[in-house]
Amino acid sequence: MTVPQASKECHCSRPADFVLHRWPDGVVVYDDANASLQALHPVAGEAFEILLSRGNLDAAGLARSLMQADPAPEDVEAVASLLVQFESMGLIECTQG
Repeated sequence: MTVPQASKECHCSRPADFVLHRWPDGVVVYDDANASLQALHPVAGEAFEILLSRGNLDAAGLARSLMQADPAPEDVEAVASLLVQFESMGLIECTQG
């Protein structure tokens, strides 16, 4: 992972617009602002829920919250990739930290 990816902080600027429905095999996110649905696998759903409740986190901080331990570099890379996906789906915004 490059340093710029590691230092990006991400947050959801519209947490009130999202409703999460959880099932054992995944999460569906409903965006009330545009009536869209997004399907997420369980770990992605948990990561998005953490971003909704905690706000500004970088990939390492989010990985630490998910694992409740210090993440390995490959875990941080996986979470950074997830953050890129969330941003492209319009769920979050990321800025250079």
